[in-house]
Amino acid sequence: MKKSMPVQVCFTFIRVLKVLSPPTPPPLPLLARRFMASNSKGDNDMAKNIFSISPISYGDPCHDLYFHVKSPENVIRMCISPEPTDEQVEQHNKATINYLKQLLPVAWSHNSLTTLKLIFNLNSFDGPGEKDFPAAFYAAASWLHHNHPKTLLCNIPSFASSGSFYLSIALLWDLVEILYGLCSECNSLLLEQGQESAAQTLYRDTHYKLLHDRVMEFLAEQLKSDIDKLKQHRLKMELESKDNDKLLLVSQAAECCTPSSPEQVQATRAILLFESLGRILFPQESDQSEEWERLRKEFLEPLTEYSRRRTQVYPIRVREPCVVKMYLEEVKAGGSIIKSDALLPNDIIRYVKDKDVGEAAEIQWKAMMENMYQGENKFKNCLAVCNITYAMSAVAELAASLGILVSELSEEPAWKGKVITLGPLPDKLPLLHSIQGSDLKSRYDFVISTCSNRLSEAPDFDQVCDLILEVAVNHNLKAEQMIKKVFVLTDSVRFGGCSTSWKTLYEAKRSKFKEHGYGDDAMPHILFWNIWDFGGFMPRVEEPHPGVTLLRGNSKTLIKSFLDNGGEIGRHHLLEAAIANKEYQTLSVVD
Repeated sequence: MKKSMPVQVCFTFIRVLKVLSPPTPPPLPLLARRFMASNSKGDNDMAKNIFSISPISYGDPCHDLYFHVKSPENVIRMCISPEPTDEQVEQHNKATINYLKQLLPVAWSHNSLTTLKLIFNLNSFDGPGEKDFPAAFYAAASWLHHNHPKTLLCNIPSFASSGSFYLSIALLWDLVEILYGLCSECNSLLLEQGQESAAQTLYRDTHYKLLHDRVMEFLAEQLKSDIDKLKQHRLKMELESKDNDKLLLVSQAAECCTPSSPEQVQATRAILLFESLGRILFPQESDQSEEWERLRKEFLEPLTEYSRRRTQVYPIRVREPCVVKMYLEEVKAGGSIIKSDALLPNDIIRYVKDKDVGEAAEIQWKAMMENMYQGENKFKNCLAVCNITYAMSAVAELAASLGILVSELSEEPAWKGKVITLGPLPDKLPLLHSIQGSDLKSRYDFVISTCSNRLSEAPDFDQVCDLILEVAVNHNLKAEQMIKKVFVLTDSVRFGGCSTSWKTLYEAKRSKFKEHGYGDDAMPHILFWNIWDFGGFMPRVEEPHPGVTLLRGNSKTLIKSFLDNGGEIGRHHLLEAAIANKEYQTLSVVD
């Protein structure tokens, strides 16, 4: 007879399992549930698959951290009507941050460096679909301070510094907020302990003292550098420059010292910012109040005004295309070695009609294609379906450029140089076109003219599969000549054929392929990529059934991941793309 395990041991084992396993994600937000309830079943399924927070763990705590921890604002974008109340938003905010605090130690044990990058990603704000969740970032930074203080300390230089404000993964003011958050935590424990401030109490803590002093030193360094530039009149010259490709030359240190709201004033007072900076900036015997007044009038206010004007003159988004054009100008002049992977396809397409660098764009495209041919051609048996609502847009440039790229890399004669689009009214059946044109410019014009669809309707899944099968049968293609992947590139809000489950649709088409002599694996994998990012949704990817991938999102790193992986896109690709920018590579784990 087997001996039964002691009850105490069983309970201990269960507790160990609970510690090691990822926490249960927060319940589906009320906002997301309302969004789903307000749509048809087809849209409801799509919303569940792409936009909502799943109540089930992905089995990887880093994936849970990236996909489940979303700001209330990101969820609000999913809500059609009515508007959520402030109480509902706050409820979601608290539930998500509590979940984050439970998840962080599990994710850190799983992969500490990725978790660190994802912590900073919580504060990302440079573009649609970014997390932009500062409350979660501050909570995670507090967790870092309490559990891995040396790691937080050594990554202070990764916060915005001179010359890289808009390209940084955190702001200088975030350092103030982190210190203030630690003070607030301490202050709640000191309400009954006299007049001593939380900052003074915390300053006796070694880790807080190191963090506080390093932050103040860092702010002082940035401020001194900015003041020096102001004295040399370099800022006036830079502001008057016509070259808007230059980065901002000043940090936000001056703005940290000139709080503009009661909340900011309270934060600077709580962490003793002016007293601490004064000890670094001014002579010990000087009157700090007089020194600060002089510094404010002579330097802080001019620096803050400069920063404001600089942002107005050169918006964030204006700079990137100029980098592309500058590179193409170098290619045109022959003074630059052509780097085949220097630009993304949509970057090249954007300038193919430019009277100055159009020819250079053609040269760059050829170099890119030759490099992909000579390497491992991951798109040799692929086909693109292009469906564009707004022909004159960055989204159209992306869809057209990827459609042309896939058509040129396809090797089978039945598919090479071809693209599927929606046909004319009234049937709107998908059609297979041979892309016309002797150069990139003319091919781009052809794709834009044939792929434009002003009716905001996407290709129907059934009809696309039927067309592919028809072409294969008419050309007597063998199973190995069948298309392996189909990329539906669309800016339509919904995908055609969603009223039936993906399993039913896909298996029905698989059976039809088998009826025509093709095996189980002949049915191509379908990637529906909604590249329209106007709503600012976080990138999402789901696989509702093997053979079908639903993707929404649009970023440079995501496009690069698509190209590098031959159109294979999963959750780990989206996560890696989110933390792929060079700013994340400066982060390091030390404890």
